[in-house]
Amino acid sequence: MLLEIICFLCGAGLAVTGSLFFWPVHYWYDFYRPLLLFMAGCVASLAILFFIEWLAGLFVNQKKEYNKVSPWARFWLMNGLRFISNHAHIWVKTTGLNKVPQKEKFVLVCNHRSKFDNFVISLTFRNRDIAFISKVENSKIPIVGPFFPGVCYIPIDREDKLQSLQAFKRAVTLLQNDAVSIGVFPEGTRQTEKVIGDEFHEGVFNIAIHAKAPIVVTCMKNSDKVHKHWPFRATLVKYDVVAVIPYEEYQDMPAKQLSDTVHKMMEEHLARM
Repeated sequence: MLLEIICFLCGAGLAVTGSLFFWPVHYWYDFYRPLLLFMAGCVASLAILFFIEWLAGLFVNQKKEYNKVSPWARFWLMNGLRFISNHAHIWVKTTGLNKVPQKEKFVLVCNHRSKFDNFVISLTFRNRDIAFISKVENSKIPIVGPFFPGVCYIPIDREDKLQSLQAFKRAVTLLQNDAVSIGVFPEGTRQTEKVIGDEFHEGVFNIAIHAKAPIVVTCMKNSDKVHKHWPFRATLVKYDVVAVIPYEEYQDMPAKQLSDTVHKMMEEHLARM
């Protein structure tokens, strides 16, 4: 919202000053002049803000493994996420947020339908630090990608099993050090045809098991419709916190059983949404 206000003020300022001093309105048919000035001011200010955002990203070391969230990276990331979500016309309706542990770090799992899922979750938990395990290519997303390392996002190469194992170990370390909560999409990839995949990758639940962290089970619906509705329609995305599973309740479960239990829980909830 801050970026939109800045753009509007810059456009309005140029329209007023331009109409008064260097491109004055003399007749009624000159109405287009302040309108063009307003649009030019908005576009110019937007370009400058994008440049500033890009410049801010240069101060985040892309090769460093951050052990705690950088306030600098977090500030710019959240502004970028808000800007993209606002202009994608995403409205979010949430339920069950009161179930989420307030002081304890956790592993958050969610079904995966869209590239906007991460944005919705991050903005919903904007007062919490949640680092996602995300494929390497996502770090190239304009505006927000350069800040991923600074907020402890963990890149993963799904084709490289050794690198994936190292990524999971890093997630466990961050949880044990109380640095961030960890967000994962246990299906491993976006589902384009189904609301939820047939099965989960059980390995992601080993993160919670080894870190002895609670699991926050969440479900999302309609995020796959954002790109279909844009730019003329808004999309109401429903995001529910289904349940929180404390470590004491699953400590004796193998990862496969825990994975199946969470999958069934999410599948039943999505059917009711």
